[in-house]
Amino acid sequence: MKLSMNELWGSNQLKSSGTIALIVSILAVTIVLLSFIPLPIPVITDFIMLYVATVGLTQGVNVYDYSTQQMLAQQLAVQFDTEFTYPFYIYPPWLAYSSAFLGWLSPAHAARLWFWVNIFLILGSVYLITITWSRRWWLVAVVVTMLSPAVLGLLTVGQFVAPVLFGIALTIYAATNRSASWYVVGMLLLTFKPHVGIVPFLVAGGWLIYHRQNWQLRALSGVAGALIALLLGTSLIYPTWIQDYLVMLDAFRSLPTFGVCTLCSGGSVLLTWLLFGTPLTSIALYIGLSFIALMALWGLTTRIFSGQFDRLMSWSMLITVLAVPYLNNYDHIVSLLPMLWLLRSARGKIEYLVLCLAFLLPWLGPLTQDRQLFAISLIGQAIILFGFMTVQLARQPLPASSPVAS
Repeated sequence: MKLSMNELWGSNQLKSSGTIALIVSILAVTIVLLSFIPLPIPVITDFIMLYVATVGLTQGVNVYDYSTQQMLAQQLAVQFDTEFTYPFYIYPPWLAYSSAFLGWLSPAHAARLWFWVNIFLILGSVYLITITWSRRWWLVAVVVTMLSPAVLGLLTVGQFVAPVLFGIALTIYAATNRSASWYVVGMLLLTFKPHVGIVPFLVAGGWLIYHRQNWQLRALSGVAGALIALLLGTSLIYPTWIQDYLVMLDAFRSLPTFGVCTLCSGGSVLLTWLLFGTPLTSIALYIGLSFIALMALWGLTTRIFSGQFDRLMSWSMLITVLAVPYLNNYDHIVSLLPMLWLLRSARGKIEYLVLCLAFLLPWLGPLTQDRQLFAISLIGQAIILFGFMTVQLARQPLPASSPVAS
């Protein structure tokens, strides 16, 4: 009997390590071949921070050695006959380690390769959450994804949030199929960009603790063991990384754009802009933490952890967008999965109309070429989605246990 791709993915055939290795190898070869297509992908964008860090790794430079990285960045500036300010690398070391292959490539080739990696991660995220959907709804999901301004912005500047999106989708897939190993991998990917992945990470971990069934306990112990191994392994490679990381963060906090961040587009920082006329990140941080605490209290009292895992993770992504100050416009791709979940569960013309409005709203930014309006419209989208999901949670009583949890 011939299996469809969806059936194959959900079948036991995919659970064999050989099949997984074959699929990963095919995807890797495909991405490498696509990277040779001479697309005009810009190099001097956000991507340059990751690229310089990986070039440094190939030359024995630690990821938090900012002075040496600045010299490498200056060489690129001369090569491209341009000037730019090289930003601080403030992400965990394992993001650069896992991307070290970029450092062996020319800047243009590396940018193209990272472009295709991001596309495959984003489309892979969509595929993981639409496995059981009909072809029509799968096509809708792909179109909505690729026409999202946040996605297009991320692909343009080569940002690093796609692994977090893929990690969230992978945890949803793992929870549906009760796979402890994939759940561990998904949660580790959430650490690649901590300020974006922290709320989903805590929610995904809290869900395991709440249910404590056999496979969830295996996943929980796996996550703990993997994190310990990751930290110890990084310390063996780079013994002083924690100290150097703290020094780098302190230097980052000393920047004039840290306390007043005009480029930030998180909901809490935009609220301070509305209230005080200035995007004050210090105040926004307390507002965001208060909002997260309030949502956690509300979620526990309404037993939200007993509900559907995909809805729970969608809720956590919208909380991230509304609470975390240090988001940029491309980070709003985490609103994508809640959008798809609500589209699939919507009923009636009014609900579809509201979701269409939420989808179209962020296009105000690119159409007007106004960065601030873009940020406001993305938050507007998140508020609409959050309100929609909150209404659903309020009107649909949660079961004592989820089919996934049992």
